[in-house]
Amino acid sequence: MMKNPMMKAPKTWASLALIVAGALLTGVLLRGQGAAMGDALLQPMTHDVAKELAMKITEPFTFAAVGDIIIRRPVGTGDAGYQALTKIMRDADMTYANMEGPLLDEATFRGPLAGGPKSVVDELKIMGVRIMTTANNHTMDSGDEGMFETNRLLDEAGIVHAGSGRNLADAREARIAATKKGTVAAIGMYSIDASNSPEPSRYFNATNNKAGLNPLRVNPFNVVTAEQMQALKRIRDSVYARRGEVTVPVAPISPNEPADRLQLFRAAYKVGTQPGNLTYEIDQNDLRGIVASVRTGKQLADFMIVAIHCHQNSFAFQAYSHDNQTPDFLIQLAHTVIDNGADVFVGHGVHTLRGVEIYKGKPIFYGVSNFFYHQDASQDVVNPNGAPPVSSGAGAQTHQPDNMEALLATARFEGGKLVEARLHPVDIGIERRTTSKAGNPTTPTPEISRRILEKVQTLSKPFGTTIAIENGVGVIRVTPASTQ
Repeated sequence: MMKNPMMKAPKTWASLALIVAGALLTGVLLRGQGAAMGDALLQPMTHDVAKELAMKITEPFTFAAVGDIIIRRPVGTGDAGYQALTKIMRDADMTYANMEGPLLDEATFRGPLAGGPKSVVDELKIMGVRIMTTANNHTMDSGDEGMFETNRLLDEAGIVHAGSGRNLADAREARIAATKKGTVAAIGMYSIDASNSPEPSRYFNATNNKAGLNPLRVNPFNVVTAEQMQALKRIRDSVYARRGEVTVPVAPISPNEPADRLQLFRAAYKVGTQPGNLTYEIDQNDLRGIVASVRTGKQLADFMIVAIHCHQNSFAFQAYSHDNQTPDFLIQLAHTVIDNGADVFVGHGVHTLRGVEIYKGKPIFYGVSNFFYHQDASQDVVNPNGAPPVSSGAGAQTHQPDNMEALLATARFEGGKLVEARLHPVDIGIERRTTSKAGNPTTPTPEISRRILEKVQTLSKPFGTTIAIENGVGVIRVTPASTQ
């Protein structure tokens, strides 16, 4: 006779019932806990924005900055004037510079040596440079491979770098270096317009999938008077009157054409009070992306450096890259990034000096010029048999004396507040040198130091900046009133 499996059911089912009931109860409890915990975790965390974007290093902290590094030959320890400058750079808690042009290890990469050999990295370490930007008009001189090679060599040397990468997001991202007192982030960019030389399309990422640098595109306008604008429009109208002579003419004039601006013969014009000035409009997509990177980077670091390689002139009648005045967009950009977390703003690219501003207690060095500026050998020496003299370009010592004036700038913070900025003048070859020494930085003579600093005093006055000259150094003492 078959045993009924239900005969032992009371004990079996009772046990099962207890297990199921326990599981159900546990599930209810877990679901209750999970919901409560989930709700708590899913609630967005509130942050004190002012604290997130503030300078977070409270110990005494010194930042040092120089401009473009264009080294093609070994330098070593250099002369006493160079050693005095590099001591300041090494003694700072963080020292910044711009790497202009690629660095190439010719044992592994064979390409155009437009920048410098691998040994330049050793020179950077002797100087005390620990964070760099790599976005400039020479970033892509050796193509994508040269850019990646440069970044690899800097990585191997432990020098943090920002401004170029695999795609736009990579190039725009803040890169962070560590110090004993806190972390320091940097963002680098290159300002590009249609008049830039070389062709700007070589240098920026048109899509997120293209390797390159972090661009800030700007649109230049030539300032003209209202009367001049009407004359330009009459010229335009006379040209457009011939549209019927071709089968595919340019688009007709918009009925909503603004009265104060004009696009004519690939140049843009805007009505203003000072004809001959250049004014710029920043590409808002680029600005939004850069501001987002600044805010994100500052939340992840204690101190934020924003730097730009900028060649834009302030005047239409001035030779390219010989401008001491500060373009209007550069002021707008510096103020905007400081409003969004930057602790210092550094400009370079134009081979001249520009003014200094203290904005909301943060230093803005609008143009520190070059720091190294090595040039090629002179054709007069290389080919003395009737070679034409070199008047421009890459020949030896062919630039104006103001291209050889530079600054080593420092900013000292205490309790998270700027208390002093110092401007150390630099001579890169104001007086003609032998080519082997031309372009190397050194401490100027007292006379040249004063001349450089007096120029920076004049350039900084429009920003309300007072610079004292003490023992051959420009000193800006920051009062609580100037931090407002």
